[in-house]
Amino acid sequence: MWRENGRGDSITFDDRAEAEMWKRLLDANGNSLGAATKVYEDSQHDGPTVSEAMLTHIDQLVGVTPYTLKRYTSAVRLHFSGPLGQMKIKAVTHEHIVQWIKWMQGREKGPKTIAVQHGLLSATMETAERQGFITRNPCKGVRLPKQVRVGDDGDDIDMEDFRAIRERTDPHFRPFLDFLVGTGCRFSEATALVAKDFTLDTDPPLVFITKAHKLGGEGEARYVGEPKSRKSRRRVSLAPSTALAVRPLVEAATKDKGPVFRMKDGGEFTAQAFYNRSWNKARTEAGFGKDGHKHITVHSIRHLHAAALLHAGMDMYQLSVRMGHNSIGITLDLYAHLMPDAHFKGAQHAAKALGLPDDIPELAS
Repeated sequence: MWRENGRGDSITFDDRAEAEMWKRLLDANGNSLGAATKVYEDSQHDGPTVSEAMLTHIDQLVGVTPYTLKRYTSAVRLHFSGPLGQMKIKAVTHEHIVQWIKWMQGREKGPKTIAVQHGLLSATMETAERQGFITRNPCKGVRLPKQVRVGDDGDDIDMEDFRAIRERTDPHFRPFLDFLVGTGCRFSEATALVAKDFTLDTDPPLVFITKAHKLGGEGEARYVGEPKSRKSRRRVSLAPSTALAVRPLVEAATKDKGPVFRMKDGGEFTAQAFYNRSWNKARTEAGFGKDGHKHITVHSIRHLHAAALLHAGMDMYQLSVRMGHNSIGITLDLYAHLMPDAHFKGAQHAAKALGLPDDIPELAS
C-alpha cells in the first residue's frame, strides 16, 4: 500500500519477495507507480546500473588522492541514489539526464554542484562507452543550469572589507592574512610552506609554490602532496610589504625546520583550527558572519588579490600564471566580470586597426 498524489493505492502479489521488491521501488521513486514501473522495465536490460558503473569508474581512476576517491564515492550515494542511479546504464537517454538535473534542482542543488556531478556522470559514461556497455554518452549536449561564475567560493570583497576583518583578527594571524592578500595563494598552498620555499633577499622577493596540503581518505590524516594541478607549481613575486610581514615567520621556521604558518600554540595550521580560533570571530565582528550581507570565506581573499591586480593593469594571461590556474579559460570565467571596460577598449583598438575616424562619439567618450 502507498499514497500517490494524496490518493491511497495498493497492489497484491502472490510472492512476498516480489511485493517487498516493489515496495522498495516505490519508496525510492517518490511513491510514483509510473516511475517505479519504468525503473523495473529498465532493469531488465543487461549490464550495470548507473550507480554500479559510477563506482566501477571511480575504482579505476589513477593519480587521484584518497580524499578525492572518498568524495566521489560519497557523491554516488548523495546524488545518484534516485531513479537515475537505479537504471541500467544501457537504458539511459538524454531525457533521463535532463530529468536528473531537474531532480537535483528540486533538492536545491546549485549550478556548480550540478555541473560537478554531471562531469562525474559524463566521465562514467565515457568509460562505459569504451567498455562496450553503451554506444554513445547520453550526457553530451545536455544544457546545464547557468552559473554566475565557475568555481566561485565566497562573495567578492574589497580592501575595506579585508581591513575590517584584519583589524579584528588576532595579531598572531595577521601575517598569514597579509600573505594571502599579497599573493593570492590557496589556503592549502600557504599552510604547506616551509622556510626554503622563500627567497626574501632577491629582487623581487619570491615564494615557490610546489606543494599543498591534501585531505586523506577515511580515517586518514591530511598530508602534503602535489598542488592542485601541474600549473599550480609556480613562483609568486612578493611586494615589499608582504615580504616584511612574513620575514619573522620565515626566519623562525629556518631555525626549527617547521612550517612557516602555524597556530599560536605551535600546532598544525588547519582550516578548521583557523576558523574556530580566529577567522569566524573576526569575520562576525566585522559584520560578515552567518547573518551578514556578504558570505565571506578565506577563499574570498584570493579573489580580492586577483581583482586588485586586474585593476592595477595586469593582463589575464599574467594573472592566470600567478594564480596557478590550469588554463586561462578558468581565469576568464572567474574574473572577466571585473573588466567592464574591456569591450570599450576593444572598440577603440578595432577603430584604430580599421583606420576609422577618432571623432566617432561612442569611441571618443
